[in-house]
Amino acid sequence: MNRVAEILAFLRTGEDAVSGDYISSCLAISRTAVWKYMKQLERLGYVIERAKGRGYRLMAAPDRVYPWEIARHCHGSVIGREIVYHDSIDSTNTAAFKIALNDSKDGTCVIAETQRTGRGRLQRKWASPYGKNLYVSVILRPRLHPLHSYPVTFLSSLAVSDTLFSLGLKPTLKWPNDVLVNGKKICGTLLELSTEAEMIRFVVVGIGLNVNMTKRDLPAEVRPKATSLLLETKKHYERAAVCGIVLDNLEVYYRVLQERGVEEICRLWEDRARIRGIEMEVSQMDSTFRGISEGIDRYGALLLRHRGKLIRVIAGDVNI
Repeated sequence: MNRVAEILAFLRTGEDAVSGDYISSCLAISRTAVWKYMKQLERLGYVIERAKGRGYRLMAAPDRVYPWEIARHCHGSVIGREIVYHDSIDSTNTAAFKIALNDSKDGTCVIAETQRTGRGRLQRKWASPYGKNLYVSVILRPRLHPLHSYPVTFLSSLAVSDTLFSLGLKPTLKWPNDVLVNGKKICGTLLELSTEAEMIRFVVVGIGLNVNMTKRDLPAEVRPKATSLLLETKKHYERAAVCGIVLDNLEVYYRVLQERGVEEICRLWEDRARIRGIEMEVSQMDSTFRGISEGIDRYGALLLRHRGKLIRVIAGDVNI
């Protein structure tokens, strides 16, 4: 735990003010150092009251996804143990991919308040207004053959789905990687990987979850088909807390993947999505298929009964 987190832990021990002398003696640092850390916390957006003769009291904390704030809500042993924070970045996925090439640990996360060039599937732009949503990319190192990588994208949609259920919503899953609420997209995943020989070297799972985004924050072209936690519940959420829950849930499914394989992840996703027997239209670059879904196969591909034939779909946009 870094010094900032340690200082905050003292400020959050109770409602009473905490003396600088007490903090300095517990941490074996000077009283001046304590004062400097208080000034640093104020620059980071924390509101600290200085009570003469009594010490410091934390009055308010900013809604920021600082690593130490996420750590208060994240209890896994792998995912989220190391978090790289950026105020602004081109893309969390791009940054995560770069550090993954330098052998960053399994479960390392890159998170930002905003993305300048956030992207989704098929190189689509991902709207990333500052301080509104979650933009987090997780580096995973599963022992899988590259042909079995597709179901890794289901880990995030299952994790986000569990998170939304815990917040009182009723999400649905849309193949291949979207989470919907009341028929509108609230979360998407971008999966990128590096392979060597017959093994995955690492996978970057990029998660974009709309938390406190308003209609005004949504680009006009997606406004009719996108939503956020705020829009659905009329409540603001502490994004660090939501992120901690998502990362904990992600670790649960990552453990399932490691212990029981991709087939189990596909089974769990299909059970949650309930897409068997549903009429669907799948659009690809140069063709469109309409048919009845027969679920997904053991590798995550969509199975569609089209004109009497069973088609295996590995990419495309689905409309139900």
